[in-house]
Amino acid sequence: MKSAVKPNPMNHAQIMVLQVVKEQYYNEQDLEELRALLLDFNDRKMQQHLDKTVAEKGYTKHDFEKMLTGHQRKAH
Repeated sequence: MKSAVKPNPMNHAQIMVLQVVKEQYYNEQDLEELRALLLDFNDRKMQQHLDKTVAEKGYTKHDFEKMLTGHQRKAH
């Protein structure tokens, strides 16, 4: 018979963040500082991913202007 226990959908880092924020000795200012750190971290990671994708695809400023003004959808 298979176990009915489902694996946790969160990774270790996500669980650690939850454990930190549930501690009662952190005040609102501490939690706001943590929020700002997480937002900064996420922003840097997204920018790195974007930079890598732009470099790999060879996109130029002109390409982005076309994407913003034109209809680039392909018929399937």
